[in-house]
Amino acid sequence: MKITVITGSPRKNGTSNYLADEFIKGAKESGHEVYRFDSAHAEVKNCIGCNACAMGEGVNPKSCIHKDDFVELRENLLNSDVIAFVTPIYYFGMTSTIKKVIDRFYSIDPQLKNGNKKGILISVQHAPVDAVKKPINIHYQAILNWLNMENVGIINAIGIESVEHLKQTNYPEQSYNLGKSL
Repeated sequence: MKITVITGSPRKNGTSNYLADEFIKGAKESGHEVYRFDSAHAEVKNCIGCNACAMGEGVNPKSCIHKDDFVELRENLLNSDVIAFVTPIYYFGMTSTIKKVIDRFYSIDPQLKNGNKKGILISVQHAPVDAVKKPINIHYQAILNWLNMENVGIINAIGIESVEHLKQTNYPEQSYNLGKSL
C-alpha cells in the first residue's frame, strides 16, 4: 500500500511531527511505502483559482500554472492509497501551510475523487479543551466527503504541551498502531 503523509508543522521536532514519525514507523513496519511531504518546509504557492488546470479534467489534464514542490507531491497523491494529514491545531484548524496544499488539490480533484482513497487525520492541540477538536474534524470530514475518500482513522491529541509531555501519553502508541494497522 502507498501512503502519503502531509505534515503541517513548522517545528521539525514538534509534537505533531513526533506523531507523524510514529505513524510512519508503524506503516513501514507493516511493509507499506510511505512518502512524507512537510508542507511548512516546502515551496507551495497559493491556488489562485485561475482554472488553467481545468480542474484536472480530460485525458491529458493541464497541470497547475505553478511549478513548485506540489509537482512532486501531486504524483504521490495520485498514486497513493492513503493520504494522512498530520497537523497541529492553530486557531481551531489545520496550519496555513497544510491548508495551502489542500487548496491545490483543486487541480487534481477529478483524479482524487475517482481514486478510491482513504484518509487519516492526526492533530495535536495545546488546549486541554475537547471542543477545540470539533472544527478540524468537521473540516477533515468535509474534505473526505468531497473527494469520496473513506476515513480510516482520527487521532486528536488534546492538551499536549511539549514532546516530553506527549511521550507520557498513549498518543504516540495510537499513531504507531494506526500506521501498523493499515
